[in-house]
Amino acid sequence: MLDVIGIGIGPFNLSLAALIEPTPLRALFLEKREAFCWHPGLAVPNSRLQVSPLKDCVTLVDPTSPYSFLNYLALHGRLYSFVNKRNASTSRREFTDYYQWVARRLRTLRFSEEVVDVVPFRDGYRVNTSTTTYLARAVVIGVGVEPKIPGCARRLLCDTVYHAADYLERKPPYPDEDVLVVGGGQSGAEIVEHILTRPVATRITWVTARTNLFAMDDNSFVNEAYMPGYSQRFHALPLRQRRAIVEREKLTSDGISAELCNRLYEMLYERSVDGTLADSFRLLSSVVVKDIAAHNKRWRVDLNGIATQQHHSILVDRIVLATGFQPRTPPFLQSLLEGACMEDGLRVLGPDYAVRFNQHMPGPVYLQNQSRLLHGLQSVNLSLVAYRNSLIINSLLGQPFYLNTSDRQMLDGYETSDASEEGAGLDAMVSTQHMAAIT
Repeated sequence: MLDVIGIGIGPFNLSLAALIEPTPLRALFLEKREAFCWHPGLAVPNSRLQVSPLKDCVTLVDPTSPYSFLNYLALHGRLYSFVNKRNASTSRREFTDYYQWVARRLRTLRFSEEVVDVVPFRDGYRVNTSTTTYLARAVVIGVGVEPKIPGCARRLLCDTVYHAADYLERKPPYPDEDVLVVGGGQSGAEIVEHILTRPVATRITWVTARTNLFAMDDNSFVNEAYMPGYSQRFHALPLRQRRAIVEREKLTSDGISAELCNRLYEMLYERSVDGTLADSFRLLSSVVVKDIAAHNKRWRVDLNGIATQQHHSILVDRIVLATGFQPRTPPFLQSLLEGACMEDGLRVLGPDYAVRFNQHMPGPVYLQNQSRLLHGLQSVNLSLVAYRNSLIINSLLGQPFYLNTSDRQMLDGYETSDASEEGAGLDAMVSTQHMAAIT
């Protein structure tokens, strides 16, 4: 009987495995893939990590851990060079290599073992894989995300209609192809840049439902939303307020880096100077894809203007869907979580990310990367991955192994004026929008 089994080995459960190592917990982590990978189809040459690399598997909870990004740099002979390059960020390729380095050093990881069922069993869970069965007192689900595919494209996926997650795994656009890129976030922008920098002539139409290509809101005050204290206050709020905050502050997590926006604008400006822009590139904002149909070995795409309600069609040779991701829910997880408490269509998770159930369960079930509205935007990116896993470890142990040593925040919470919420003693969250309203 193990203390905990982690299902899925992505960045979140990899962090958990690294932080568990110095504890007395007996753990095992299972992954159906043959080795660790992190969105390999999106690792275009110029893609950058959108958070500090110090938000790695361990550093913000245990700076002395041998699994830190700084130790990785030191052991690879790049620590001084990293400091000298005067850029606090790194590439997705280097951070993927860092993750793979951590995975190779951990002995609790088992690859090529797909979990097919998780069943309550006496004082724990029976975890059945494609090869064997394990027993554990608790499970941590970290099965990651899957591409979000528009309904009109689901039955058409092929070598010329695919999600951005498969971009590098498909043949690149041929000369003189008309390429449609759908989605105005970071992935769409990186793919457009990659196509623009290729030596072959390709015509690009880039459409986004957003009214503009909005840059990620990344100033120091905004990033206070990605600190433990903010996360704790957020989780204590009524769900209605949490929904509003997530919607209002989504550009703190879901925008294009300002550096990439400026690079793209510069590239397009140079094309306008030499007179090739009009024939090679179009950017359409406030537009959604309504339908896709085959047409003489090409694709006819029907577009709808959100504000104008005008419809028009274009013919393209290739469609890249940079339409985001959604939590993956394999059949075993649906069955395991049937008895979970629900609020407004969402499974209820405690502050430690443990699922709350309507009936007695033999042990805790923790969910990684499935609580965007419950714990905030930080729950679906890398910012607080180490902190979140420290909460899970402390919960498993029933005592604090990792201490909460988070910094004092520059922005403080304030008491809500809603009488119905004052009785609950809840703090409202301070966002940049709130600050603007107060001033």
